[in-house]
Formats: sequence, structure tokens, C-alpha cells
Amino acid sequence: MTERKESGTAMLSARIGDAIEKCTRGEVAVIPFLTPRERRQAERELRTSGNWEAAWFYGGYATAERTCLFLLPDYLTALLEVAPTESETEEVLSLIGEEAEAAVAAVRIKGSGYRLLSHRDYLGSILGLGLERDALGDVAVQNEHEAVVFCPQKLVPFLCEMLTKVASDTVKCKPYTPDEKFTDGKKYAPISGTVASERLDCVVAALTGMSREEAQRAVRSGLVEVEFEEEDRVDLFLTPPQTLSVRGYGRFILRAFDGETRKGRLRLRADKLI
Repeated sequence: MTERKESGTAMLSARIGDAIEKCTRGEVAVIPFLTPRERRQAERELRTSGNWEAAWFYGGYATAERTCLFLLPDYLTALLEVAPTESETEEVLSLIGEEAEAAVAAVRIKGSGYRLLSHRDYLGSILGLGLERDALGDVAVQNEHEAVVFCPQKLVPFLCEMLTKVASDTVKCKPYTPDEKFTDGKKYAPISGTVASERLDCVVAALTGMSREEAQRAVRSGLVEVEFEEEDRVDLFLTPPQTLSVRGYGRFILRAFDGETRKGRLRLRADKLI
């Protein structure tokens, strides 16, 4: 597992290097959909190499989890006056419209209403067509019978033609542009409790119902991620808001520590992705 992770890290570094070289030649460089962990690696490497001001991440909507990396040459960043940010979506899209449209498109999948469909149903059926997960962006469930999948433009005709079944339901697909009705599909269950301190092991125990000792073993065994990166320090102090993942228990967003109880414990407020 470690060797595979190191290999993936090295491959992404090589892709980032190629993209930087292309950008210095005056071209817009694009690296297709990155996971949150890969994005953090890219951010670190771009800052270290002095290319951060050329970077723009976009996954089809403001809160996309999987995003493409665009590196903009100097003449485009000069038009923006500052480094591109996700809040400047319309402005950046107007500058690199063709490249962005090729890299990030969307397909709306609509079921017949025969059965309820989940994120797992949609993703499993799409991957069943022979596509790799890293070829796709987010799959955003809109309601019990519809979802939107983000993908490169070249995959839109393929999905519209080939994706006719999701689980046991018949579906229809068509190209889609997110509008005011679009939602990222994420649903959360609130969690509240108290912890002895902001330490990672304390928070993991509170979020999962583990004992403190079990939480420490989970952290040291590499089962816990903080901001999408594996974390093995049980005594790491957390600063909300932060995203935590615990293998076997799901993903959580630590929202806040809301003061102390009369016994000196911290009130914890968080959400669990369901």
C-alpha cells in the first residue's frame, strides 16, 4: 500500500512538472480530476516551485470535491491582476473557456422513478462501463431519482449513449449545465459532545464512539485522515473547521469547539457525511 501511494505521488509530481513546462511555453496546462489528497499535494508543489499564482482549480461548481488543475500562463494571470481564485469562476472561464469546457462538462442522469438510487448505484454503473474513477469528477445526487456526473467533454456522448441502466432502473442521460437548482448532494447528520482537549485522539473517540485507547490505535494504524491526508499523530491539536475521515466510520467535518462545560471539557460540534 505504501509503495503504491509513493508511486502515485511520484506520478503526480511528474504530471505537475510537465504542466508547469507547458505553462511556461505560454499554453494553458490542464491536469484532469484530482482527488482532495492529490490537490493538496499539487498545492504544496506549486507553492514550493513558485508557480502558485498560475494555478486555478475547477470541478464544475464552487464546492466540487474532485477538481481539475489549470495552470495559466503569465499573459492570462496578468489580465486577472492577481492569482486566479475559485471565486472568480466566471472571469477565468471567459479567459480559458475552450480548455475549461473540454476538461469539465456534466451529464444529468434521470431514472424512471421505479426505485431509489444512491451515489453508490450511479458510480458503480458508470464504472461498469469500463471507465476508471480518476477519469471522472464528482457524482452529485440531486434527489432520489436523479444525479449529475462531471467528466471531460469527450465522455459526454459516450455516457449519454451507453449509460442506460443504473442498478436495476432504466435511466436517460443528457448533457447538463448546472443551474440554480443544482445541489452538491451532500447530506450531514449533526454530532455534538464533549472532549477533554482538541487532540486528534480525543476528537476521533467522540466522533466514532470509540474509547480513547481504540482511537489512538486507529490513528497510529493509519486509519485516520485529516484534511484528506493520513495522520498518525495522536496528539495533533485540531483547529476547526477541518475534515476528518476514519476508515470504517465515515467522514466528518469538525465545525467548532463551543466553549467549556462546568467540568472543564470542551463542547464539540461536528457533522457526519451520510
